[in-house]
Amino acid sequence: MGAERALKGAELVFMALLTLGLIGLLFLIIYGNLSDNLGFTRETASFSNQTINLSAIGEIPADAQGRVSGALSSVVLTNATGLGEVIDSGNYTVVGVLINSSGVTGSSQYLDHNANVTYVVSFAGAGERNTEDVIGNLTSGATQFFTFSNVWFILTAITILIGIVLGVISLVRKTGNGGVGNESRGSQFSS
Repeated sequence: MGAERALKGAELVFMALLTLGLIGLLFLIIYGNLSDNLGFTRETASFSNQTINLSAIGEIPADAQGRVSGALSSVVLTNATGLGEVIDSGNYTVVGVLINSSGVTGSSQYLDHNANVTYVVSFAGAGERNTEDVIGNLTSGATQFFTFSNVWFILTAITILIGIVLGVISLVRKTGNGGVGNESRGSQFSS
């Protein structure tokens, strides 16, 4: 009866470990798929007449700097040194929040000139950034754990093997003690 109870206990422990492992894998899969798919609406802000240097390297307007996942739209550039003439969109390009001259040195009359820019910037809000940080922390924690997986798995395997050996020894001892007593009783009754 004791051996049976010990086996039941071991089975419950292994079932609990299996359940925890499966829940952990499920959380990793869910959080990995949630990243960038949560449906947050982008926050926006409008700014007018911020001066930038329209160079080949490019410049980020002052209020667009530091905007996480920022993107500019409704961009209008005017010549800051002229009479406020609108600069044709063929003379510059917008990539994310960076505005640069699309002309080769000397081919654009606005290259390396100051320009006033009016724009709308859309960016990730605080809720979206915080959620992405939590998801990033969970997935990086799991990744960090598995960088040591060889060590963890070897230690776990050794521990499990020791537990199995101890369990077998205790079962054999219990069975051996009970078996000797049963045989002697059986022989007494049969005579």
